[in-house]
Amino acid sequence: MNRRRIAIGVSSVSGLAVVAAGAMSMFGSGGSANAVDLHAAPAAAVTGAAAATRQAGTAQVDTVVTVASPATPARGKTPAVAAQTLTMHGTGLFDFGKQVGSVDLTVPTGTLNEVLTPSTVYLRRGAATATSTAAAASASAWTKMATANVSDGNLISGGATEPSLVFAMLGGMQGGVKYVGQDSVRGTPVAHYQGTLDLTQAATALAGQAMAKDGGAAAQDAAADKQALTNAARAFTTTKVPFDAYLDGQGRLRRFVASFSFVENPTTKPVAQVTSATELYGFGTPVTVVTPTVAGSASGSPAASGAAVGAPAGTQSTQARRRSTTPSAHPSSPTRSHK
Repeated sequence: MNRRRIAIGVSSVSGLAVVAAGAMSMFGSGGSANAVDLHAAPAAAVTGAAAATRQAGTAQVDTVVTVASPATPARGKTPAVAAQTLTMHGTGLFDFGKQVGSVDLTVPTGTLNEVLTPSTVYLRRGAATATSTAAAASASAWTKMATANVSDGNLISGGATEPSLVFAMLGGMQGGVKYVGQDSVRGTPVAHYQGTLDLTQAATALAGQAMAKDGGAAAQDAAADKQALTNAARAFTTTKVPFDAYLDGQGRLRRFVASFSFVENPTTKPVAQVTSATELYGFGTPVTVVTPTVAGSASGSPAASGAAVGAPAGTQSTQARRRSTTPSAHPSSPTRSHK
């Protein structure tokens, strides 16, 4: 079964918009007397995190995506737009072996339900209770879309970065990974590492798995991840992605924070800064994910079907996106509780 994320109910938000500050503030930090020593060089420790985490089988997931859009001045008949920051928070479950999961998102306009598979995103807008200004609303019907057709491969446009894509991105890790220090995630001592990855190299690293002659599910999933990362490499202003990884004493990834940027409008060229944070805990939690019955298929991006954050425009030329070889600054270490 294919895996990618299923954007359960992403409200349509003008472009992507949420990451850095919100992502960091959702996690707890702090020192611990139980220092984590993985007895490995920083690069080796982070490289081994994907395999170590997969061995746990399943986990609970907590995600935060923050999109910061800059102010844009008035231009002709187009009015000025004030700067804004949007944040989406998701909680759910993920099965590393089957590469499927589900996430419930809270977005500025309501809630969304997502079911994630490697090649398909399922989504619906969640039910809403009545308020003083709006009537109660039932959940919408499920829709689906192929992640290969989403301009960023649904890396962040669905409002969350799911674990399998996090692992895939680490395949493009660059040299210079450094150990930052000790920290804690949900009370668990962790070692904090910082580095930069390259989306194009991460996609290339999956080529061998995707072309495996057995043609099994693993090869299909790798091919889906490869296409997602290839799309993402074209959608953002740079293929270089700064990241922070937090590993526990077993080398498992407990928290991953990455920064992206993209041009929201090819005419005015405002560059939105996105911070995506994925936190894993409750390893071994039973996970059952049922593929939803779909009323119809959507096209474009999760935002087109009421998804959390719209994907970076896929029709912009490389010049229009002003691709840069310089990545965004590293997000600062989280300083407050994730929830």
